[in-house]
Amino acid sequence: MRILSVNVGDSHPVTVKNRTIQTGIYKIPVTGPVAVSRLGLQDDVRIEIRKMGLEHSAVYAYPHEHYEYWQQQLECEPFPIGQFGENLTVTGLLEEEVRIGDIFRFGSAVMQVAHPRIPCGKLNARMGLRFAPMFLASRKVGYYMRVLTEGTVTQGDRIELLERDDASPTMEEFVRITHYEYWDSEGLKYLLQARDLMPDWREVIEAKLVRSQSTTGWHGIREFEVSASEKESDNTVSVYLNCVRGRELAPFHGGQQLMVVLGERGGGSQQRKSYYLSSNPHDLSSYRISVANKDSVCPVSSHLQALKVGDHIMCNAPHGAVRTMLENMLEDRIAVLISEGQGIAPMLSLLYELDKLQIRARLFHESAADEPQQLLNEVSSLIERNQDFSKLHPGLEKQEHISASLIRDHVVLAQSDIYVAGSQDFIERLMNEFMALDFSPAAMITYHID
Repeated sequence: MRILSVNVGDSHPVTVKNRTIQTGIYKIPVTGPVAVSRLGLQDDVRIEIRKMGLEHSAVYAYPHEHYEYWQQQLECEPFPIGQFGENLTVTGLLEEEVRIGDIFRFGSAVMQVAHPRIPCGKLNARMGLRFAPMFLASRKVGYYMRVLTEGTVTQGDRIELLERDDASPTMEEFVRITHYEYWDSEGLKYLLQARDLMPDWREVIEAKLVRSQSTTGWHGIREFEVSASEKESDNTVSVYLNCVRGRELAPFHGGQQLMVVLGERGGGSQQRKSYYLSSNPHDLSSYRISVANKDSVCPVSSHLQALKVGDHIMCNAPHGAVRTMLENMLEDRIAVLISEGQGIAPMLSLLYELDKLQIRARLFHESAADEPQQLLNEVSSLIERNQDFSKLHPGLEKQEHISASLIRDHVVLAQSDIYVAGSQDFIERLMNEFMALDFSPAAMITYHID
C-alpha cells in the first residue's frame, strides 16, 4: 500500500444545472512533501463547506486500480492522475477492504476513514458526461478521511494500517446499503452499529431504517438470484427468485406483478417489464414469475428465459391493482376467477390467498395454445383439496368459449367479485358481454397478459 500521487487543485469554473460555479475538483499532481493540516492539504482549494463538515472530509483518497476500469467502461484514452478530484491517488486500498473508522499512517500524517464519497454534479462537469450515477452504482467511489495527526505526505510514501474495527462496514457495503439496498433493515442496523459512524450519517441511516420497517415493499430496485427455472411449455418458463442477501421477501397480494429491470445501475439504457406473480403470497421464501416469449421480440422476456440457476436480476417491488382486502369480504360473496391461457398465473396466486382466508371461489378457465402446464396442474391440486373451490372448463360443457351468460348460469353476479385475466381481446369480449347483462365492468378487476 502506498501513495502513488499527491494532488491539489485551484479554483476552476464549471457549469452545473445551467449555473456557473467554482470548484476545486481539478487536481494536479505535486512533487515533494505536502503539509497536511486538520482541514486538508496545503494549497488545496476548498470552495465550499462540505455537507458532512470539512474536518470529516479533509482528505479524499481514490484507488488507482479503478483508473483502468473506467477507461474500459467509457472506452476512452487513459486518464491523467487526479481525474476524479482525489487528493491522494493510492494503491492497495480498495472499497471492499477499507472500513469506516480505519486509521492509517500516510507519510507522517495519521488519518481516519470517515465516509465514502457521494458524487455530485461537479463530477459530471469534470468528466464531460452524466457520470455521477455510474460512479456511485459502481461503488468505486473512494473515501474521505479526517486528520488525527498533522504531518506531511509525499509521492511514494508507504501507507500503514494502524487500527481497524472488523465489525465496521466496508466502503462498498456502506454505499450499497445506503443507496441501493435501503429496503434491508438488517443491513441498515449493521451500518448503525459501526463504532466510528458520523452523527450526520447516523441520522440519515436511522431515517432510512424507519422507512424500511414501515413499508410493505421496497424503494428502488432490489437484487435477486435465480433459484430455479422450470419449463412450462414451448414458449413459457417459470422463474423462481430469492433475495441475494438471504432476507425474507416483501409481502404481495394475488394478482400483483413484479417488475424486472435490465441494465446497469446508473446506466441510461435500462429496460423494464412487469410479470404476474404466480407463487403463494403466504410463502415469502421466493417469488415465482411466469414468462412467455411467443415472438422473441421482448428483450426482457428473452433474457429471463435464458437465465440459469445462480444468475442475478434486478426487480422493483410487487405492484398492481388490489380489490378491497379479501379478508373483509362478506360471507355471502364469492370470488369468481375467469382466465384464459397464460392468465392462469395471476389466478393461481389469488387462489392461494383465497385458500388461506377460507373464501369461496369458482374458477372458469378457457384453454389457449402454449399454456403453462405445471401452473395448471398446481391449480387443479389446490382446487381438489379445498371444498370451497370449484373449476369449470368450457370444453367440458362443449362450449367453445367462456361467456358472461355461462358464468351467470353458475353464479349470482350480484354476489360475485369478478377477476378476469387473459389477452386484451378476451377481456374486452367479456366486458362487453357483462355490459349486455347489465353488470358493470367497473366492478371487475382485470389482468392483461401481453
